[in-house]
Amino acid sequence: MIKALLLRRYWLIRHRFRSTISFMILFPLMFHVCITLVLEDIIVLSVYNISYQVWVFPGVIFLISAASTYTIIYRDFFDLRIHRISFLPITLAPYGKTYLILGFILTSIIESFFHVLVSMIVLTVLMSESLHWNIYLLTPIFAFAYSYLLANIMVTFAIISDRIFTFLSFSILMFLFIVFGTGMIVEFDSYPQIIGQILTYNPLSMILSELRNILFFNYFEWAWLVIPVVVSIIWTIFNGLLLKRKLKQ
Repeated sequence: MIKALLLRRYWLIRHRFRSTISFMILFPLMFHVCITLVLEDIIVLSVYNISYQVWVFPGVIFLISAASTYTIIYRDFFDLRIHRISFLPITLAPYGKTYLILGFILTSIIESFFHVLVSMIVLTVLMSESLHWNIYLLTPIFAFAYSYLLANIMVTFAIISDRIFTFLSFSILMFLFIVFGTGMIVEFDSYPQIIGQILTYNPLSMILSELRNILFFNYFEWAWLVIPVVVSIIWTIFNGLLLKRKLKQ
């Protein structure tokens, strides 16, 4: 089933190859100009005296991973379901709904993974500072885990939403939270203490925070990675049950 879904994504990308490549290049270019170049004049150094351009690099990559994952989930789980195009016939396949959910999520993450790789290359060319090799090794791995959790969140709302306005309204709120509430572009120390502590222990924040701990402080806290992954697995099972109830199959 997963192989079939991957092949389906491959044919879709081939059909719109030029536009896909264009977005892969435009996304990091736009985020670099709108975020890094603007804020580095305001936040020259992070709280821990790390160049803002270097500190924000993983956050920008995660933001691109989130944007690419969202577009795929929107098309596969919401648009095709609402307009009754191909989604329902796929759900009639002799596979469990949890396995079906996992298949869609994995294909979206794998496609998002290529967005991440291209974005890292583009940002490296645009940046004026060099990056340590471990950033290129670890960032895609953690972005994979981040996309897995985010995809489950988006799948849940794609299943329960029957109106475009409802889903898009949630998407806007979710995007704002991802940008400003998970430490992507602003450190939690910049928030009031209580709010900063609450945001720090959000599973989406934990993945990015743990990546920065490893990259910049050589410190690894396994729980900060394991907890979001376990939450994602449980959420996948929940989404399978939710889809089964929604479709009444």
